[in-house]
Formats: sequence, structure tokens, C-alpha cells
Amino acid sequence: MFEDLPRLGAGLGYRTPLHEQTMAAADEIDFLEIISDQYLYAAPDKLDRLLALRDRFTLIPHGVGLSIGTDVIPGADYLSRLASLVERTGAPWFSDHLSFTKVPETNVDQLTPLWFTEETLRVVCRNVKTVTERVDAPFLLENITYYAELPGAEMTEAEFITRVLEETGTGLLLDVNNVWVNSVNLGFDPYEFLDSIPLERTVQIHIAGGKEIGGMLVDTHSEPVSEEVWGLLDHVLRRAPVKAVLLEWDQGWPEFGEILAHLSRSREMMAGAAAGENAA
Repeated sequence: MFEDLPRLGAGLGYRTPLHEQTMAAADEIDFLEIISDQYLYAAPDKLDRLLALRDRFTLIPHGVGLSIGTDVIPGADYLSRLASLVERTGAPWFSDHLSFTKVPETNVDQLTPLWFTEETLRVVCRNVKTVTERVDAPFLLENITYYAELPGAEMTEAEFITRVLEETGTGLLLDVNNVWVNSVNLGFDPYEFLDSIPLERTVQIHIAGGKEIGGMLVDTHSEPVSEEVWGLLDHVLRRAPVKAVLLEWDQGWPEFGEILAHLSRSREMMAGAAAGENAA
């Protein structure tokens, strides 16, 4: 299912304040990831501006509001609009987070971690089935950061991710910065974590930079990618048929040349991993 997806290369999360720089450097950016929820209910002119980007870039919709872990079946209107966006952008795949962002009648307005239980697994698998029946493109789920382990877990995060992917056939959007942040704050080996999940299902990778706040490492998307995260990226690229690496930089932007340098390094690492695979 995922083997036939296109190899996109190194891309950037599209952010409106960087529009002019992004367009000027289009030849150095292989694809753009867009936040789906910003366009599902957008005015026609905003959607038209987005769709104009198709002339220069492959677009990948990435959601923050699907709330796949909420024990409510995703709404028909939301899924209809999401399906339309995926179709109109011509996206080879789309994604959202393995989390919840709302409960009935209330938006939490953040990516909230799930309880790693059999009941939550049942809810997630049911909701994924609903999504994939309504949206005609491969669906990826992304691992998130969380800053405390929830009590009552019946399995580890790695076991939970593995079962979701295996029981739904979903692909993985692996955020290696999130793995690093969690490993620092919660005290586990990030390489052991990576080697205990089905890396072969990794279609796309996110990289980003964070900083220490209040004694914890926080996923701020505001700093250069750390050498530790580059190391985790290399580890995955040499073990998984990754199609795309995406840089998230949402605030505290540097000179655009530094962003492009991150993309160049990602692209070179992908090429190096592919060359090693071919040589083997």
C-alpha cells in the first residue's frame, strides 16, 4: 500500500508569514505540508490561494482537529470537507495525530495524550476505519509529545502505536523530535523506542527544534533541530522506506537560509540512506 507512494524528499510546513520566502525558494523545497483545519471552513478566496500553491508544490494536508482518540465517531461534515480538501489538493496522503483534542461538546484545544488501554485502542481503531472509509487517500497517524505518564495504562506507548498501526493498516507519520522530547522528560532510550515500533510503516517524518522551559524540554517548533534529533532521523532513514521528511518551524523564525539548510541536510541524509540500501 505504501510502497507505491511517491518519494517527495524534504519539505516545509507552510506558514503564511513565510509565504514570500517560500515562493522565492520553491526550487529548494520539495513539498509543503498544510494544516488541514485552517482550510476546511475557509472562505473561497483563502482556499483559492492555497490551491494556487499546487502549481509549484505537492501539498500534504496535516490535521490537528480530527481527535481520533475521542469516543465519538468523527462528524460527517468534517470528514466530507476533509475528503474534498485531500482530493482538491491532489495529496498522495493525509495525516493527523494519535491524540484527542475534544470531548463531547467541548474543545480541549491541544493535542492531548491517550490512555494506553484496550478501550482506547478500540475507539481509535473504530474512528480510523470511519476516516479511511470516507477519505480516499492513505492515512497516517503521528506520535505526540506528552509531559507526564497517565496512570492506568495497560500497555506502553510503543505497544499502543504498534497495535493501532497493525490493526488498522494505517501508516506512520513519525515525529522524531517528539520521540526525543518524551525520552528526555520521561527517561527512556529513544533508540529502543524506535526499534520497538513497526518502522517499516513510516511514510513521513517530522523534525523540529524545542527548548527547555521550567526544567522540561518542550516541543516549541522555534529552534534549530538538535544533533540528537538528527541522529534519530538517520537511525530511522536507514531502517524504513521513508517517502518524505518535513521541517516544522512555527515561531522564532531565523533567516530563511537556515531553514533551507535544514532541508538540504535532510535531503542529503535521505539520499545517503537510499544509497546505502541500494549498495546492500
